[in-house]
Amino acid sequence: MNNFTAMLWIELRKATRSHMPLSTALGSLFMPCGIAFLLFIARNPEISANLGLVSAKANLLTYAAMDWPAYLGLTAKILAVGGFFFFVMAISWVFGREFADGTVKDLLAVPVPRPSILLAKFFVAALWSLALAAVMILAGLLMGVLLRLPGGSLPGVVSSSLKMLVIVGLVIAGILPFALFASLGRGYLLPLGLAIILVMAANLVVLLGWGEFFPWAVPMLYAQGESVLPALSYWSVILTGLAGVLATVLW
Repeated sequence: MNNFTAMLWIELRKATRSHMPLSTALGSLFMPCGIAFLLFIARNPEISANLGLVSAKANLLTYAAMDWPAYLGLTAKILAVGGFFFFVMAISWVFGREFADGTVKDLLAVPVPRPSILLAKFFVAALWSLALAAVMILAGLLMGVLLRLPGGSLPGVVSSSLKMLVIVGLVIAGILPFALFASLGRGYLLPLGLAIILVMAANLVVLLGWGEFFPWAVPMLYAQGESVLPALSYWSVILTGLAGVLATVLW
């Protein structure tokens, strides 16, 4: 346990001394702020006209009529997809930077069991992802308050927030195998490229009707809330995450 604590402290120091956590946090703010901007111009037609968005009036009307339930539902969907990319960036940096900076040999030479090193990295990646999720959720709630959306209630907001936390958990489990991809690719490019491919594959699998059995499509389907997912859907995500951790340790 002392080995794990020491490695966790080191990994946290690496992350806090880097610009990446701040960069990803600022990037994650783009999504709730972007939604808020669309809502704002939808409710102010004169602004949309001045911006040359008259041709998009029909689409903006959808945002103008949005209330708290619809807004929170949209936020959950964006969290499922946008959060996935930001979480992949976090875990890719935690594992890939050792290869990019040429420090992997030094890291493996320290007198600490390698599983302790890897578990510390997984813990930091999960903590980083949770922090990014908190930024996105809190920023989304703040934007909703500032926009004075109708139809809001404390039970509804709490229920939607809990749903978002489940989505975050599913997404974090789904990004754990990207530690192996970063290690195999010895950097950031392979995991980031695979993230794009898997999102495209998830959309295709959903169209074919098999999305509930594809681990990287489950968070989005859960966010949509159109139907009750079978237990196998959640187990596919959990087992994928555990397999990613085990494969990374074995590698």
